[in-house]
Formats: sequence, C-alpha cells, structure tokens
Amino acid sequence: MLEYFNKLKDQYQVPLENVLSIAINRYGICIDDYQDSRIRFHLKFANEDKSNYFAVCVNTYPSPFVLKQDGLYLEGSKIAEVFGIEKDTCTSTYFRNNKKAITFNSNARSQCRGCAFCGTYSLDENESVFTTKGDIIQYFDQLLKENDIDRMKEIESVTLCTGCFESEDDLVQHILLVNEAFKEMGYEGSLNYIGSQLRDYDKLQMIRDHVGDFGLYLTIEKFLDREKYMRKEKASLTLPEAKDLLAFSSSIGMTTTFLYILGLEPIEVVDQYFNYFKDSINKFPIVQVFQNYTASQEQYRCSEAKDVEYYLKARKHIDEIFSDTPMNPKLWECFRSLYYEGKEKEKCKIKSKKIFLCC
Repeated sequence: MLEYFNKLKDQYQVPLENVLSIAINRYGICIDDYQDSRIRFHLKFANEDKSNYFAVCVNTYPSPFVLKQDGLYLEGSKIAEVFGIEKDTCTSTYFRNNKKAITFNSNARSQCRGCAFCGTYSLDENESVFTTKGDIIQYFDQLLKENDIDRMKEIESVTLCTGCFESEDDLVQHILLVNEAFKEMGYEGSLNYIGSQLRDYDKLQMIRDHVGDFGLYLTIEKFLDREKYMRKEKASLTLPEAKDLLAFSSSIGMTTTFLYILGLEPIEVVDQYFNYFKDSINKFPIVQVFQNYTASQEQYRCSEAKDVEYYLKARKHIDEIFSDTPMNPKLWECFRSLYYEGKEKEKCKIKSKKIFLCC
C-alpha cells in the first residue's frame, strides 16, 4: 500500500505525508485491545518538523495503519510519532490551533442524532449544559486559568458545538446569551453559528444587529437524497433555500460558508453543487473526509470513495472551482481534512476573529 500511496503522491504532485494524512482519515487506525471507537491525537511524520491534529475512528475498518505505543505503523514500518492521545468525546471543551481556538459544547451534542453517517451520539455523554450567562462566564474563567491563559482577548476563536435546539427561537436566544457572556468577559471576536436551524431572514438580521460580527456556517453535509440519510430537521432545508439563505447572509455582511462530508457522493455531484454554492459564500467550504464511526457505516460510502485517490481527485476539482476567488481552507479548522500543507491565504472577504457555534 505504501507503494500505491507513493504513486498517488507523484500523480497528484502532493507530499507523501498529505496522501498518508488523507488515508488515515479515510481508513482510521487499528489498536490492539482498545475499547473506544474514536481518539484525538497529535501526529508528526518522520520527515516533518511540525505536527498535525487528528480525530479518527479506531477498529471500525480493517485499516493498514496500526498504532503501537507512541508510533503509527504502515506495513510494519514506523511512519510517524503520535502524542497527546485522548478519547474523542462529546464533553464540553477541547482546543484547536495551538490553544488559540476553543471548541465548546454548550447544548448536549451527544443528544443530537438522526443522521445515518454521523456517530456523535455514540460518544461519551458526560456533558455540561450551559443555560445562563453566569454558567458560561464561570466555566470560561476556570478554563482560562487551567490553561495559563490570562484573558479571553488571547483567544482567537471559540467553537460552540451543540446539539439541535427545540426551536429556532431557542437557538436565537442561546446565540444572544453566549454573545452577552463573552462581551462581559471582554472578548472582541465574532460569533459564528454552524448548523442548519437558523433560517428566518428577520432573525438573521436581528442577530447581525445585536452581535455585530456574525457568521452563518450551514451544515449541508450531503447534496442528494438528504431526506434518506439526515435527520428531518436538517433535510427539510432544501438546497435552493440554503443557497438563498447564504446569499442573503452574505449581503448583510456576515461570513458565510457550508460544511460538506466528502465520500458519500460521486465527484460529479461534488463538482455540480460546489459550483452551485460558490457565488453565495465568502469563506472556503469546510470539507470533511467521511469516517466510519461504526463498521456498518461503510455502506454509506460511495463506491469510488473507497479508494484514497477519490479524495485527492475531489480536492483537485474543489481547488479549481475556487481558484479564481480569495478563498482557501484554514489548515487547523478541520481534524478530518483534505488539507495538511501549503501557505494559507486570506480566506474570507470579511476579516475577523471567530467563535464557531456548531450543531
């Protein structure tokens, strides 16, 4: 398999480490006598000075990658050092981007279920639920102290990963609550929502007025047959409605993009709809490699996506679609990404620090 990965490296003119990184996301890893189905860790390849952060599935697919102690092995050869291993859970907080970014689960993400290709609900459900401004402030005061961070101004982004809310009104109130808490703590960044429950134009305008610097990150995730694979609250947002929603939000000065899970659909579908949404967003889409939270989920992967070459080919197509725009991916933003190298350009037409609210 290493020989095949080297062939792909030459064919697509990317570093071997990039091919291996995509393959790790696609195949997951194997660990002897390990009970948890997902872990997070830092990984440094033998020929690289820097490490990248991964969140991958364990023992859910017959992967060629084997983790032994602090090393990742391929065909019996050690290819990388692994450190900072932790269980991938739905608990309330973890860091990204060298502790400049925080992912904060504020609304019981483990209770969000219904999408066939997701496995969030199967992770650890030991979560806190934050319902008051005081709860949020107290929690972040302690979090900063534990991590030797003096104040919220040192944080460049906070990602709120949440379960779905009972209603759009409840979501709006939560966004305003989080915004007020961070304002009181002196945070100067923006507030972005990742999800698909925020759809009312008047509510979007109201949030824009109150928050000032806000972004809408739609969890589109799949383009075709959405009602068959996604929970009904998500699938009920049609693609034309999503495009109009993003275009409106862009027009009132919000940062706009969408999330997509690569591996569920053929490349021609990816081409069609990335072109379809291209002019309605101002930030590069967040593209995630489809992973097997459970062994049975491999049935949802389209046939061509079983081969690692699919992801390299899709990446090339996506890059070509956005080649005439200032948009490029943030390398730290996605743990199951297509992108692990290259100089980052200015990604958005709107410059801001960011808080992400995900559900």
